Amino acid sequence: MSNLSKNINQMKILVVDDENKIADVLAERLGLRGFDATPVYDGISALTRLQDETFDGVVLDLRLPDIHGIEILRLIKERSPGLKIVILSGHGTEQDFKACLKLGAVACFRKPAKISKLVEVLTDPKMKKNESI
Repeated sequence: MSNLSKNINQMKILVVDDENKIADVLAERLGLRGFDATPVYDGISALTRLQDETFDGVVLDLRLPDIHGIEILRLIKERSPGLKIVILSGHGTEQDFKACLKLGAVACFRKPAKISKLVEVLTDPKMKKNESI
């Protein structure tokens, strides 16, 4: 087993998107690649899960029905500054992405993003707060 496979098998990822089908499919696709991925569909559920469970990373949509993703990012980083957060948005602007990177997101992607890029960012221990695609 390669080091990448070992790293992935140990990674627990929270997928946050209000479009249930997108969250479910993304969690499933990450699961097929060896991640333990859990989908949730709103900000309150995400914050609750993060309070109750330990995750290695979060894939976070910006447009959620209850709390904007930037506010969720801010709250997560206050509680768990080392948690790796990747923004995945179909509606995010360049200003949104810049704000997210400044707040500590490791990368920002536009939907639909290549699953290989998400896996790369989630598993790269050297990934810094500087990628926007």
